[in-house]
Amino acid sequence: MRTSSAVIPSNHSHFDYRESGRGCGSRHGRGHVGRTFRRMACMALAVAGLLSSAACSGGISDSARTTDVVANGAYHEAHGGELHIYTWAGYMPDDVIKKFEKETGIKLTVDTFESNEALEAKLQSTGGSGYDIVMPSDYMVYQLIQEHMLVKFDVSKLPNGKNISKEFSLPYYDPKLEYSAPYVVGYTGFMVNTKNIPKSAAPTSWKEFFALSSKYGKSQLLNDSIEVTNAALRAVGSEQCTTDARAYQNANDLLQSYRSKVGVVSSEGVADRLASGEQVIGMIWSYDAYQAQQSNKDLEFVYPSDGTTQFVDNMAIAAGAQNIDQAKTFINYMLDPKNKEAIDESAGAGSVLKGGDALLPSEMRSSNTIVPSADELKHAVTEKACSNAINDNYTQLFENFKQ
Repeated sequence: MRTSSAVIPSNHSHFDYRESGRGCGSRHGRGHVGRTFRRMACMALAVAGLLSSAACSGGISDSARTTDVVANGAYHEAHGGELHIYTWAGYMPDDVIKKFEKETGIKLTVDTFESNEALEAKLQSTGGSGYDIVMPSDYMVYQLIQEHMLVKFDVSKLPNGKNISKEFSLPYYDPKLEYSAPYVVGYTGFMVNTKNIPKSAAPTSWKEFFALSSKYGKSQLLNDSIEVTNAALRAVGSEQCTTDARAYQNANDLLQSYRSKVGVVSSEGVADRLASGEQVIGMIWSYDAYQAQQSNKDLEFVYPSDGTTQFVDNMAIAAGAQNIDQAKTFINYMLDPKNKEAIDESAGAGSVLKGGDALLPSEMRSSNTIVPSADELKHAVTEKACSNAINDNYTQLFENFKQ
């Protein structure tokens, strides 16, 4: 579970670049949920050099399938039956559940997970059974496809598949949208209190973020190895998942020099600390940034010019699904912007559907945390899956920083 932790000063100047081995993939619960103990245990083992491929790598379990489950025939709208959904907390509000059940006659059962790795572990342990709809993030969609844990159903055969915005229609993790459909989009940037930090000094990139003078007060970072490492890599002129050993050393050096400027490393209470003024600058996910702005209008969300992570959570059908028609009916239902609007409003996110943003309340549409400008979108970089060997480097770098 994610916890708040202050940085403890120490001196770790050397970064040991790893060429091989298997690491623990990560993906944050972001705002709504906590990090699992399993993830933190994997970090500690990786740093100690004791990580086994079976324990944390996300490899296929004995119960995992070795061939795809295919259900890409003609669409048949279901009327009645049941559907079991496994999703992020906050992604299925009660009013949406009631509306869907009333309009389709399908009874929903909704459970939530804490991280993509928890989702993956659940599917691996059951061979994909137990749930019909699952909601993995971008890189995890790719990983679950490789593990044959998702049903191939083909979004183009759904009546509302045409509603997906062009920006989300050709994702690297599922280029033809045969296994997934986009559900929620968000961004990782940082927030600045413009009342405390003058515009002349306010950073616009990760490089400037890490270089900001400590006279303005201490900052906060997310307790997330991927987000922090990606930001540091971009700040030193590199990119996510790089294989350049020097880039990791440079990122490591940057983070070590930044330690004295950090007040909190946590993914909990991020919006509250910024809104209250406890911190005047900090790394934050866009939907948390929107919540912070509701309490403090002096806060400005920045899309770093050297790379703003864009993440997409998706709808998919688990390989062991027992209610395929109901699952397709749910996905098609959520690809109608009129049905999806309540989801986006609840999640504090912009729409992945054509015309969806126009249905949001005007206050949401006017916030760049929800609807980025064209210039801000130019900085967006879709988060991708690193190799297991590279994941080791992310883990070690982040642990060096926090120790």
